[in-house]
Amino acid sequence: MNGDMIERVIRGRYKLIDERGRGSFATVYVARDLNDNRIYAIKVMHLELSNDGELLARFQREAHILLNLSDPHIVRIFDYGNDDNMHYIVMDYIDGQSLKYFMVNQGPMDALRAFHYARQIAEGLEAAYKQGVVHRDIKPQNILINSKDMVKITDFGLARGRDTVTLTQSNVFMGTAYYISPEQAESGRSADTRSDLYSVATVLFEMLTGYPPYKGETAVDIVLKHINDKIPSVCRLRPDLPMEMDPFMQKALAKSPAERFATPQEFITALEQIQAIVERGPGRPITDGGGVRPSRPAPPKEARIIVLSNGQIIPLKNELMVVGRQDPTLGIFPEISLADKTVGRRHAYLRNQNGTYTVEDLNALNKTRLNGVTLTPHEERTLKDGDLLRFGSVEVRFEAR
Repeated sequence: MNGDMIERVIRGRYKLIDERGRGSFATVYVARDLNDNRIYAIKVMHLELSNDGELLARFQREAHILLNLSDPHIVRIFDYGNDDNMHYIVMDYIDGQSLKYFMVNQGPMDALRAFHYARQIAEGLEAAYKQGVVHRDIKPQNILINSKDMVKITDFGLARGRDTVTLTQSNVFMGTAYYISPEQAESGRSADTRSDLYSVATVLFEMLTGYPPYKGETAVDIVLKHINDKIPSVCRLRPDLPMEMDPFMQKALAKSPAERFATPQEFITALEQIQAIVERGPGRPITDGGGVRPSRPAPPKEARIIVLSNGQIIPLKNELMVVGRQDPTLGIFPEISLADKTVGRRHAYLRNQNGTYTVEDLNALNKTRLNGVTLTPHEERTLKDGDLLRFGSVEVRFEAR
């Protein structure tokens, strides 16, 4: 498949206008929907491979998995099908670059930026975990960063597959070898969410240091190091990191899955603790006469919501805040104004009760949802960091740090 695909129209609807990326069995194009003029990304399987049953099953599996996953950090699918033996998947167009692009062109990242990306990857994997989906190929090439610095996980072609990629295909496997978990590389051992989290940790290691944890001349060399070699000290390679970073990596990159973080949320919680140390800076508390650091009261958490569609940040500063849609004619000016017709004028309450935040639906027509669950009107629900709220069709993330 080559440049002559440009200008081709698939299913009489999707016009290919540019090539975005090319892989071993599919090419991703930028496409325009002739029905509504919207821009999409469309993944087209190479025509010469369409009779390969195994590759075709992998391609179709990716479409089915994406249809059942809904999360701000996972690329959305809108359509898929077959046009004259040309198999395609229509997805969200992401205006941005892959994480690999930033790593290659900018080198080691600021720690807080690296944590920001790693957390978002883990949040996407949390949604997959809840649906029983294992990605199996987390690597910088499969992580897109949009223009608002939001992570989008893509390429679920290997998700939930039973067969490990053979190590004899070194030219194909090399990119994945840097990030693969030991159990995934070993024959007869299945991957689960802990395998994906191992891969996230290797990506985080590379974001912080500029190099993946293990290097080698061949894919086999690298995989054997994942299985046998001691976990490198990230603090030795990056001395500005807090000493707590090494224990985090030791757990995240443990050889045995049973010794790692069990769930994405557990990974996120541990990462947040490291982030808090970095945010406080290098200063140490003053010790008392006996050399023991006196305890300090925990600083009050600063809470906010982030509108996921546009990245707008809204601080939560009052004890009681109305979420709704402004209507000057009726004299309605909610503290948190969301300009969307699906949002009621007085849609919900957000409360701050001594640092504990809650949400209450005000019997809005289009309802309030918390992590996908529709709330019962006038019933308060406690919020925790990372919760996803939906007011009508406006989705926001609650953060308290």
